[in-house]
Amino acid sequence: MAAFRRTDNLPAPLTTFVGRRQELGEIGASLEQARLVTLTGAGGAGKSRLALEVAARRTEHHQDGVWLVELAGLADPVLVAHTVAGVLDVPEQGGRAQSAVLTERLRDCDMLIFLDSCEHLLDPVAQLVQDLLAGCRGLRVLITSRERLGVTGETLWPVAGLSAPPDGVGEAGAAQGFDAVRLFLDRATAADPGFRLTASNAAAIADICRRLDGLPLAIELAAARVNSLGVEQISRRLDNRFGLLAVESRDTLPHHRTLRGVVEWSYRMLATPERELFDRLAVFAGSFGEESAETVAGGPDGPGDIADLLPRLVDKSLVTVVPGHGAPRYRLLETLRAYGLERLGDGEGAEPLRARHAAHFLDLAEQAWERYRGPDQPECLDRLEAEHSNLRAALDRLLTTRDFEGAVRLAGALAPFWDLRGHYAEGHVWLDRALSADAVTSPEGRVRALNGLATLAVIQGDLPRATSACADAVELSRRVGDLRGLAYALQYLGFAAVCADDLDRAVELLEESLVVARESADLWLVGWSYQFLTTAQLARHDYEPARTLAEAAYTALRQTGEPESLAWACLTHAMATWAMGGGKDTDARVAEALRRFWGLKARWGLAEVFCLTGQIAVGHGNRERGAALLGAAEALREAAGVALLPFLAEFVSAAAAKGRAVLGTRSFDAAWECGRAWSMDSAARAVAEELRMPAPRSYNDEQAVEAAEPPAEAATLRKEGEYWAITHGGHVFHLKDTLGVGYLSRLLHEPDRELLALDLAGADPEAVLGDAGPVLDAQAKAQYRHRLGELADDLEEAERWSDAGRGERARCEIDALTEQLAAAVGLGGRDRRAASATERARLNVTKALKSAIRRITREDPVLGRHLERSVRTGMYCCYAPDPATRIAWRF
Repeated sequence: MAAFRRTDNLPAPLTTFVGRRQELGEIGASLEQARLVTLTGAGGAGKSRLALEVAARRTEHHQDGVWLVELAGLADPVLVAHTVAGVLDVPEQGGRAQSAVLTERLRDCDMLIFLDSCEHLLDPVAQLVQDLLAGCRGLRVLITSRERLGVTGETLWPVAGLSAPPDGVGEAGAAQGFDAVRLFLDRATAADPGFRLTASNAAAIADICRRLDGLPLAIELAAARVNSLGVEQISRRLDNRFGLLAVESRDTLPHHRTLRGVVEWSYRMLATPERELFDRLAVFAGSFGEESAETVAGGPDGPGDIADLLPRLVDKSLVTVVPGHGAPRYRLLETLRAYGLERLGDGEGAEPLRARHAAHFLDLAEQAWERYRGPDQPECLDRLEAEHSNLRAALDRLLTTRDFEGAVRLAGALAPFWDLRGHYAEGHVWLDRALSADAVTSPEGRVRALNGLATLAVIQGDLPRATSACADAVELSRRVGDLRGLAYALQYLGFAAVCADDLDRAVELLEESLVVARESADLWLVGWSYQFLTTAQLARHDYEPARTLAEAAYTALRQTGEPESLAWACLTHAMATWAMGGGKDTDARVAEALRRFWGLKARWGLAEVFCLTGQIAVGHGNRERGAALLGAAEALREAAGVALLPFLAEFVSAAAAKGRAVLGTRSFDAAWECGRAWSMDSAARAVAEELRMPAPRSYNDEQAVEAAEPPAEAATLRKEGEYWAITHGGHVFHLKDTLGVGYLSRLLHEPDRELLALDLAGADPEAVLGDAGPVLDAQAKAQYRHRLGELADDLEEAERWSDAGRGERARCEIDALTEQLAAAVGLGGRDRRAASATERARLNVTKALKSAIRRITREDPVLGRHLERSVRTGMYCCYAPDPATRIAWRF
């Protein structure tokens, strides 16, 4: 291979490479195992830039070099082999095929060829690659294409957009942990050197990155506008993203210069039926299933066999498969969807298509409503959660086109879903909009919607609106003879009276609801009348009748098989028995309620499980755990927008007073605040420990998440003699073994588990558990300071003589001594005694952990920032991994 005088022809990058650290390593590892790796993905996803970075890191792995062949500008398929030969300086030979000449010349080479942008030349590229790989054992090929080659031995590597903040992440610190935001900041700073991420612009930047699906090209084009538009203006104008981002980049390839050019390049390569289906799929908001695509985009006037066309659009990177469980779901990236909607426009087929979309999802919601009150409830909820974006779009269209009958029916059918999954405020708004229209709608649909609105309003504590909706539902259902609607309305009218502390009126209404429910022969309604009567008796402090009514509710509801109803029946029964003295039956009922609510992801129900278990824990003497669970319940109610029922507020106040009397106000309130910061998993584990039951699976297990998450970066922490070795991002450093690093290792081994500082310190025989004040006398302090002076001299001399080893040893010992002094607290005349062993442990462990994290931050700022955000200290210590800076720890 003497002809190859250079080792590569890779261009020097003009911009910094941001993010994708894990992908770089994994694609490099794939090239070690496979000889052909193809990076696929939508236009603008950053395939070429990622592949170029991978190729640059492979130059030392291949004796005969790494060579880039750009094919985007090539139109003639006959010239593929000639283009490769031109880059490799392999001359033509008359009468011989160029692919044969290349194969012969490269037969004994050790080389990586990077073929960029092959999607428009798939067949000739596939044939050439197959010939070269068959004849050249040392050759490896890296491909970028929007579609696979289909060659035997090909390893596919889908390239998605950069990790972007999900909905709800808008704080500067959290947003900066996502690669898409980091790219935006890097390119925005290039356009405007004074640009910075601030508390005021973080939400807009997060919204831009999220709505652009993390696509690097789109983000770069948006960032280029910050010198003429504010980020808030850019965010507001993204509905017209093709006009907003029409500014050209400096890319040499025409189809990479504008956002529209990128999308049109892919669109032009589609066959006519594929184009028609792509346009039609733009009507879906969020993800969709194949069945929905068949119903909405197919039919007699459709483009053809959807089951055949849809996978072809996936292969061409124009439709994305949403990761999850069960049947596959698909979605269009928002930029591609915007292009499809633009193509769809207001053409002849657009309105019928949108009407079919709304009708399909109205039908789906009403089917779910019919199956909701039975054992199929979890399946119905998961389906509606997956379709929530489409259901919103359907509601919006029905209201916009003044189809108020459809809007009332759809909103009413969705009310139980909004209730159980905690979408109270959103559901309230939709139901209000649908019901406030001045239009005649069917009585059955209107009663259902009024009852749904009453349900959400009473849970939110909006008693006037709940009472008004119930009264309207009672009047209308009496008029049309709707017994089921009447029983439901009377139940919530009575429940609103319980919340208003009008208990005599509540019992009167609820007893009437029981009579009507029996007349309707609906066992579900009978069970719920008993259930609401139970709450009225709990509010009256009549616990024996409450227990009897709860048992009747459970007996009736068990025959329906509906999980939510049974969970509430268990919980109210447990409240009654706990108030009467508790026992094993109480714990068993709470445990069943937890399992059922957890499986449904029912946030209000889970909040009340945490609340009752907190009261139980305080009563059992586990006051810190009880306080934390009460805090977790409060935080979950606030997040869901749920009001605390008056009689429950009395129970909570009594438990808190008992806990503060023993622990002291400061300690009890600190544990309460700790619980407020708990994750759902942490709170559930605390409940499981208190009730001595197995902990449930992770709350987000099997939950489809459409928002992109940042990839987890790998890090290792291992003990090596007197040092801890930490590896992250290819960098290895060592820390002297100290208490703080030991504590940190324990927390990292058990993520999300709350550990008492006292237990954490007590597990280490070297931990200082004496008074947190004068644990060092004057002589001991003088000895510490003398040794620190000696080490400072050693460090200065080592730096003067460039003795790296001696300097590192001095730094490690200085850090260790400083940490020990910090843990002892008695520094600078600030000696003081802590009130208890728990307080001493809190002070010592907190100082030791923070010192260890500071030492890590000096060596690796990214890892340090992650630990600063993830390690909570205090009376309870915990490693709760920050989702914005995800790290996968190995030990």
